[in-house]
Amino acid sequence: MNARRVRALMVKDWIELRRNRQTLSPVLMLPIVFALLLPATMIAATRQPEALARLDFINSYLESLPPAIAADPTRAMVEYFMAPIFLMIPVVVATVFATAAFVGEKERDTLEGLLFTPLTDRELVIGKILVSWIPAVTVTWLSTVIYTAVVAMLARPWQDGWVFPNATWLVLVGVIAPLVSFFAIGCIVLISHRASTLQGAQAVAGLLVLPVILLIMSQATGAMAFDRGVVVVVGVLAAIGDLVVFHLAVRRFDRDRVVTRL
Repeated sequence: MNARRVRALMVKDWIELRRNRQTLSPVLMLPIVFALLLPATMIAATRQPEALARLDFINSYLESLPPAIAADPTRAMVEYFMAPIFLMIPVVVATVFATAAFVGEKERDTLEGLLFTPLTDRELVIGKILVSWIPAVTVTWLSTVIYTAVVAMLARPWQDGWVFPNATWLVLVGVIAPLVSFFAIGCIVLISHRASTLQGAQAVAGLLVLPVILLIMSQATGAMAFDRGVVVVVGVLAAIGDLVVFHLAVRRFDRDRVVTRL
């Protein structure tokens, strides 16, 4: 694999993405909403008994948790309730960026020229995946830094004898989030092979968020606590999925067939 050709492809795509404000705007809003506003509101509510009593869904959530976790509402919201949301962030960013991987090239009429470059099929697939994977992971880690600052200022965990981020959260955002992001992007690259419009590819790619939404709902209803065991299971499944999806993306990419469809 020629790293210089892959890097040139990535730089070209990043320049095009930077010019597209409609693509960047929703991505920039994610840290503000999910790492700043939402946790600040949730933490403030858990530290005010009057506000907490009016929020039925938080009370229902706390009642469904094991007593040891529910005993500290702030810690329960910070460590457990918010955890799956930080798997949704890389998937959403991946969906926004990666749907443009091939379909965006089709709409800009630049795909044919790209297919006739010296890039091999493997280099092309890897380059397109990294173009979306690096921003998805960067936004997730930036969101984690903002979230940690919000927790430190508003929850002040050290005063109650716990620390944040703990080991489970470090594994979640440091290992699991990149694996889930890679899997989502690999699936979207597979979809992009067949999609003819960017809207069509984004509609199908939106289904990738469903498993994460199920995790969030499981958390909210108390059916599952996003603890260390769940993180390990999600990580193993994501790692296996990454290998399968990348193998399929490279194997099924046929530039001759793509050219005939243009």
